[in-house]
Amino acid sequence: MNPNRHIIELKESNLQVYPSWKKIFGREAPLYLEIGIGNGEFIVWLAKNHPEANFIGVEVAKEFFRKALNRVVSANLSNVRLICMEGSKALCKLFFSQSLSGLYLNFPDPWAKKKQKKRRLINQAFVWLLADRLILNGFFIMVTDYKEYAEEVVNFFLNCPSFCPLWDSVIKNSLPHYYHTKYARKWLSAGLPLFYIGFKKIKHISIPEWVYTLYPLAKLKGGETLPESVIKINNKLNFFEIAKKFPTGVIWKSNNEICKIVEIYFNENNIILDLIVIEGFLKQRFFVSIHPHSDGLIIKIHDSDNPDATDGVHKALAFLTLYLQKILKSGILLRTNCKSKAFKEIKKLFPDLSDACNN
Repeated sequence: MNPNRHIIELKESNLQVYPSWKKIFGREAPLYLEIGIGNGEFIVWLAKNHPEANFIGVEVAKEFFRKALNRVVSANLSNVRLICMEGSKALCKLFFSQSLSGLYLNFPDPWAKKKQKKRRLINQAFVWLLADRLILNGFFIMVTDYKEYAEEVVNFFLNCPSFCPLWDSVIKNSLPHYYHTKYARKWLSAGLPLFYIGFKKIKHISIPEWVYTLYPLAKLKGGETLPESVIKINNKLNFFEIAKKFPTGVIWKSNNEICKIVEIYFNENNIILDLIVIEGFLKQRFFVSIHPHSDGLIIKIHDSDNPDATDGVHKALAFLTLYLQKILKSGILLRTNCKSKAFKEIKKLFPDLSDACNN
């Protein structure tokens, strides 16, 4: 009997940070990740040939994901789970330190234009993050048809002390017994070369702080709660007037971080702000609601959204809390679970808000 497709497909929104893969698969086994599974033929080949291992496949394109899901279900495989999710996000949130045995990457988008290169999946920070996630002797294998990208990836790995090449040659044009996907078969039939890159983890390293600025999700421990604040008020509020005093556009831009209020919606009972928070490679867009509360006024993430509780999200809520206090003048902060660090950084960015509350 085929495994239920609802068992094979995992929803990102239903997964906690660092889920128990032993519980999900119902067994303890080596864990491998393929980023960008395409139509699923490679991960099906892997799982069939290695029934002793568990395989996670992630794919961001919904059309490809559906094809891969159908292929895995039809193959009657119980050692595969698939998630429609961006690859670096999965590496940050789903796998704790030294938990992965290997990562496969087949034909990642090379983003060949000069202005697009920053969108490539593999970069120096990604390599350091992977060095943390892999077990000792865990490996990375990538195949691409784009030589310049292959050479760039090799340099990233050679610049991380955690890795050494899997083979005598850092780039190979063929790899015996490695499955050729539909794309690889088409490329080879045209007489064009492929480039294989392989590296093995030889020692463990700690993630440098600069990596977290680019991949803030890697700092999550699990169990984080979204920030919110409650302000005590003594006077009746006019939400129309309050809403008009909030700024729109870019609120701050510093280092690898941007916060922007896209739009403000309001009526006589509440205010909803449409926010974008960018931290390194992570972009989150969500609504913040400001509405009456039994103790006064509450500022919180709207119930329709569930962003990851990163430092940038905490800073955004801290800014709105302080700015609202500035508008209200007599508002007293009763309680907040925004990080104290977030308030300190906002006050440093906006000295005029430093006296808005006594945090």
